[in-house]
Amino acid sequence: MFNDEEHQESILKDEKSKITKSDIKKTEKKERQPLFTKPQNLGLFIILCLLILQVLMSGYQTIRDIRQDAQRAQLIASVTKYTASADQLTSQMLTDYKNDVYANTNVNSTEKQQVMGTEYNFMAMMLLAKQNNRLLELLSQLR
Repeated sequence: MFNDEEHQESILKDEKSKITKSDIKKTEKKERQPLFTKPQNLGLFIILCLLILQVLMSGYQTIRDIRQDAQRAQLIASVTKYTASADQLTSQMLTDYKNDVYANTNVNSTEKQQVMGTEYNFMAMMLLAKQNNRLLELLSQLR
């Protein structure tokens, strides 16, 4: 009888030790569950931050490019408008020259026509110089 009790107690102890061993194994498994150690978590965090920074920089660059394209379009529109007005002014100048030199009754000699022609040539060259300066100024803003 005494042996039986001792035998049962030893069986209980064995079961308890098995239970504690299995509990230890379960806790070890629970502790091993995280796949990343702290240095790996830090590296992953840094990579994630860098990727987010890359996306933000790309977005900023895209917005900046869109704004620059809009400014360039405005500048090109102003250049087009300016050249159209310069063409109109040039044709008006030519018409005025023809009327003043050839259709004017006060101009009765070749010398007067040459003087007036020289004056109109000088005005046309000044107009071209101003146009060139203005166009270079506008185009330099395109970068």
